Amino acid sequence: MKDVGMVRHIVPITAPIQKTATFVTPHVAMKKFQSVQFLVLLGAMATDDFVLTVTASAVTAGSSATALAFNYRLTAAGGTDTLGARTAVAAAGLTLANATYDNKVLIIDVDASELTEDKPYVGLTFTDPGNADAVIGVVALLQPRYPQETNDGALT
Repeated sequence: MKDVGMVRHIVPITAPIQKTATFVTPHVAMKKFQSVQFLVLLGAMATDDFVLTVTASAVTAGSSATALAFNYRLTAAGGTDTLGARTAVAAAGLTLANATYDNKVLIIDVDASELTEDKPYVGLTFTDPGNADAVIGVVALLQPRYPQETNDGALT
């Protein structure tokens, strides 16, 4: 049977794991992709909260990063089928308050046209303001410019 759905390139960015310090995810190369949708899976979160920023970089490691404004949607808790409204966030980032984001999924959309030629990689930075503690996993769903059965790599 032929798959007639939208062709996506799926990249597991980080496995769900407990994080207790600032970290930068690998950044995906957008040269051969139209857009990326980051699924940020948030598990149990402690009282101090990470600040999430979407960043553009010159390389996949996320160094020389520049924060970008972004939009997101938030799911309800697992086992439900509710999706929050699209919400705009300034480049300063989004504070992941445990009372609001605990055990939910953030859906972040980034269009390749939002990036510059000198910073064609996009990823996420989670900044610890002090004692952040959360289980976090990230998956990138990329829309190829020229879909094919085997898409080009996104982390090169």
